[in-house]
Amino acid sequence: MITTRLCVAVLALSAAASALADDCVDVAGQDHPRLQRYADSCLVAHEAKSFDSVTLPTGPIVSRGGERVPERSETVEGRTTRLLYFAPHGRSSLEVLRNYQRSLEQQGFEIAYECAAGDCDGGNGRHMMGAVYPSSRVFNSTSRHAASAFNYNVDDRRYLAARSADGSTWVGLFMAEATQLRLRDKQRVAVHIDVIEREAMEERMVDAREMANSIGESGSVTLENIYFETGSAKLTAQSGAALSETAKLLGDNPGLGLYIVGHTDSVGGYDANLVLSRRRAEAVAAALSASHGIASARVVPAGVGPLAPVASNASEDGRARNRRVELVAR
Repeated sequence: MITTRLCVAVLALSAAASALADDCVDVAGQDHPRLQRYADSCLVAHEAKSFDSVTLPTGPIVSRGGERVPERSETVEGRTTRLLYFAPHGRSSLEVLRNYQRSLEQQGFEIAYECAAGDCDGGNGRHMMGAVYPSSRVFNSTSRHAASAFNYNVDDRRYLAARSADGSTWVGLFMAEATQLRLRDKQRVAVHIDVIEREAMEERMVDAREMANSIGESGSVTLENIYFETGSAKLTAQSGAALSETAKLLGDNPGLGLYIVGHTDSVGGYDANLVLSRRRAEAVAAALSASHGIASARVVPAGVGPLAPVASNASEDGRARNRRVELVAR
């Protein structure tokens, strides 16, 4: 009887482990309407922003000034969507790439650049991978699979950049056979996609006077046009105007002290989001002190992670609204 129970327990544990190992289910997010997924792929990571900037290589990687950089590139601003898929087992990078290429060409897209492995950079394609999917762009919090997509024993790297006939939409595809995934079969083609749609930026800049009015009426104001690198607390250059207006607000109101409060959406771990929200608030406070001469005692950073949403986290638009920095009067 004991032996039978032990065998049943072992079999149950083995089945559970197998299920976990082969767990490749879609994360929250949707396929892009202009670029459907390769059949039977799973969506491992998804990110969308209403306005951002993405640089796509349009030529091979070359050595310039001691660095490996694209010989040519296109920097596109607009609505951005990033997707990471795992194709089904047994497919090659070439097969997956050609399917995406055919779909794009049928929609009138023009191929701006394509390369494979060593053709991309005179080596094995890893420098192209570094240009498209550097460590700063790794989806760390979206899926347990995403961080390992291109980490180990990556083979058959391929890249393609394409633009729509009217130039309004750009697509970047990087894919490779990933051979050390946290899946039962270990080997699938990982597909990283950037879609950038040129659109007029929504004008949401709030000047110092409007900030003061909002704080006077409600005690707080959302700091618009503050941007961070993906999954990071590093401010981007586009945040400069918002920081300047915040510094002006403090300069015009010498008796005002602020809490700089970071918020996140609910995607990812709770503890990680708390840490990220605080680090982003700290980055804003540090920039105000270092670049604008604001006394650090006047700007106290805090992070509340996903605890104070202003919209539902069930939609991408809602999650985008929840990822914010607020100024709260002390």
